[in-house]
Amino acid sequence: MKKIFLLLILSVLVYTNAQSQNSHAERMPWVKGQFPPKNNNFDYMVARGSGNTISEARDNAFNDLLIELGNNVGIKVSSSTISDIKSQLNFDGKKEEYSEGNTTVSSFKIDREGFGASFSKVDEYYERTGNRYELWALYEVSSSGKSFKPYIPEYTDKYGMRAGWRSMLVPGWGQFYKGKVGKGVMFLTTEVVAVSGVVVCEIMRSNNMRKSQETTNLKIVKEYRKRADDWELGRNIGIGLVGGIYLWNVLDAALAKGKIRYAWIPKNMHLSCSQEKGYYYYGIAYKF
Repeated sequence: MKKIFLLLILSVLVYTNAQSQNSHAERMPWVKGQFPPKNNNFDYMVARGSGNTISEARDNAFNDLLIELGNNVGIKVSSSTISDIKSQLNFDGKKEEYSEGNTTVSSFKIDREGFGASFSKVDEYYERTGNRYELWALYEVSSSGKSFKPYIPEYTDKYGMRAGWRSMLVPGWGQFYKGKVGKGVMFLTTEVVAVSGVVVCEIMRSNNMRKSQETTNLKIVKEYRKRADDWELGRNIGIGLVGGIYLWNVLDAALAKGKIRYAWIPKNMHLSCSQEKGYYYYGIAYKF
């Protein structure tokens, strides 16, 4: 039984180490098509581009956006048209400030015959594979061509006690809630195994104590008592393991990062931001 508990602890440590080595930055939800709430005066569009540098990837993503905007109104956008529009908009991918998961808001307006649109880039995400960059840009677009106030989405990987109290009730539930399925399975499985081990140890301890009381042979009594003591030690180790896994599970659920999600505070409230005449306005929006 002691070997089983040691093997369980070793498995948890190996799994945790593998998780830390395999961890990587999560894609923003909008890259996967999970858009935040929006106002009625714009739609979300995701442009994608690749290149040997971030600037090149950003430039190609902007090209992709212009082509898609043209397709939406039935216009084929040529390379010369793209160059003209970029010149008109004074667009330069190198001039935009960049930080992963967040970017300076850049607003543009196209006003050409048969082609009018206003759009703002509100977020950006990239991945690097070898020497190539793959970049996604999130735009808010008004096909009417009228100017609008950009809405800057806020994302978070924090869940706090909304995940913590779930893991208090059922080990692993908080991790499932945060989108960490592997961790959830680990905590749930190890807790079930540890509790099962405690139950088995207690049953075996009780059986050996009972058998020691059913005989008057001192040699057999001592043997049963020794076995009972061994099972009692295994039970106590198991109880400590159960408590340790439970506490670790709750702390992990409350403090560790989860899947990136839209920052609702709480479910019916969210952060809001708008821009007008070069000024940014921040606040909290309530959804009825």
